[in-house]
Amino acid sequence: MKKTDPCYLGEIGREVPVGPVIHKMDKMLSRNMAAKMRAAGIDELTLMHGWIIRYLYERQEEEVFQKDIEKFFSIGRSTVTNIIQLMERNGYIARESVPGDARLKKVRLTNKGITSHEMLEALINRLDGELVQGITEEELDTFYTVMNKIKGNLKAVWNAGEEDAHASCIAERSKGI
Repeated sequence: MKKTDPCYLGEIGREVPVGPVIHKMDKMLSRNMAAKMRAAGIDELTLMHGWIIRYLYERQEEEVFQKDIEKFFSIGRSTVTNIIQLMERNGYIARESVPGDARLKKVRLTNKGITSHEMLEALINRLDGELVQGITEEELDTFYTVMNKIKGNLKAVWNAGEEDAHASCIAERSKGI
């Protein structure tokens, strides 16, 4: 990887801020996964498509509706509608009417969707194995401990930001702004 590549990270040391390291590693991981998906011939799927396919795969025995996908992923109806229409056109999912309510449609995976999920899972498992090569169990435990602490700190910063924004809104209302 060249230094001009946006994913170039070089040696990671204490002088490199944590946020940019996480961001760049995420980019590197995404690019690597995209390359593996292209090589496997499933590159027409986006990350969100993959998540929805996994969601449907894990709930094959249940009735899943668009509103369930909207709620689970916290995304709007029009966004989910567009995604589902594209996935249906590409043959990954099918929508079926529900007896008693023609407006309501179940969403289910097709055979192509099931096969794609299984291929994606195999790719993810292989990549995960490659990522931890040469890393001891103790080092992995430390990694997860540190990541959980960073996640906790990020949540605290986020919540404090929401409290600050809320206090700011109350102050503006009291001034009549």
